[in-house]
Amino acid sequence: MNKKYRKLWILLREKLTHIENNECDPDDKEVYHIVLTEMAQMEAGEFLED
Repeated sequence: MNKKYRKLWILLREKLTHIENNECDPDDKEVYHIVLTEMAQMEAGEFLED
């Protein structure tokens, strides 16, 4: 991933984490958690490819 997209990826992850931490509805919080988990798995996969 080039530097531009890497920075955007990190900013998106930080924003989603912030939203998840401030979410009151458990169902919505779970959705953010699932998305962040998928993002972490994608990052791990990319790391293993390098």
